[in-house]
Amino acid sequence: MRSPAIFSPTMPSIPQTHSQHSLIPPFERIQFTGLFVLATGVGWFLIWSILRSVQDPTLVNYLEGRGLLSALVTGLVSGLVVSATQWLVLRRYLPDWLWILASATGYVLLTTTLESWWGWIGQAMILPEVNALAERVSPQTMVMLTGLIRTVLAAICSIWLGVTQWLLLRQYTRSSRWWIGVPSIAVIFSALFTSFSAGLVLLKVNFPLDVNVLGAGILGITQAISLCALQRRTGNNVLTAPFTTAPEVDYTQANRLGKRLHQHLSDAWTKEHLNQESLNYLVAVTETGAIATYKPMNPAAIDQVQQTPLPKLVIPEVLNPDNGIVPPLAQFDVTFLPSGKLQVRPWSGVPLLWITLGMLSVIVAASAIAARFNPSLVDIN
Repeated sequence: MRSPAIFSPTMPSIPQTHSQHSLIPPFERIQFTGLFVLATGVGWFLIWSILRSVQDPTLVNYLEGRGLLSALVTGLVSGLVVSATQWLVLRRYLPDWLWILASATGYVLLTTTLESWWGWIGQAMILPEVNALAERVSPQTMVMLTGLIRTVLAAICSIWLGVTQWLLLRQYTRSSRWWIGVPSIAVIFSALFTSFSAGLVLLKVNFPLDVNVLGAGILGITQAISLCALQRRTGNNVLTAPFTTAPEVDYTQANRLGKRLHQHLSDAWTKEHLNQESLNYLVAVTETGAIATYKPMNPAAIDQVQQTPLPKLVIPEVLNPDNGIVPPLAQFDVTFLPSGKLQVRPWSGVPLLWITLGMLSVIVAASAIAARFNPSLVDIN
């Protein structure tokens, strides 16, 4: 029986790849992004339902007369609800409930700052000089300028949300300061899609979009993709040692190798190897399909490794070629499930660009469908 390469003292130490340090394992990107966007959408739907359910005229009139107080309440409720639904998905990867507190604080700062600035602009708009200037432009131009100003202000104020979330994320991730601008980017993208829809209406092309669905969806996509791009601090990475790997092959080739690996393992994993627990391994395969090394990823996988065909199939010699050049390797998340089922997923996962475009298509379609059923919610301003 051959010894697994991961336990071989002569195994070369090769620099780890970028994906091994990912906050979200690359092979879970699609599932994570879909669930995170859904959670964000559910959060915004709950907020809308809560605000719509407030029917007390006294409370409504009280809040309407106090802009900052109303903005504070809206920001607090929005932050708590959205961040709580997001946390249901994020808790698997970020073991800190303070995400809820950080996000709620950011939302409060965002809404109160935006309300203050918009109030100042409203006061400036009633000045005689500004009124005289406004009379010289067309109503359509004024609508566009008003929408542009509000978008710019919202993007600037959204930096608060980015800052408060980054203060938490930096404890678990490295080189993550760019996260501060993520909510602002979401605001800009949402405004661009809304403006595109409004432009189509002006061109007599009937393609309205529900701005609520669009805004929640784009915020969810932007944050989910950004979370997938974050890298864990080395001390928190479960893949730092002893597993090492050569440069990875591309996603298309990894998919082909994954099918071969699945067939190879399925043929070798007979009923004699049935296990009672899921056994999870990180497996590296050469471009020829040879299994070069593997690493157990859970305690049961360490204890029951002999119940799998991996020790017999691994060929550690491929990592010590005569020319000294280590071949490219494709990494796979391999799970031997109870009852003889086998799961093989490329570690590199689907490219983030593909996921982004796919999710954007889904959100635009959902926004268009929502606009058809709720025309009153469409805002082309």
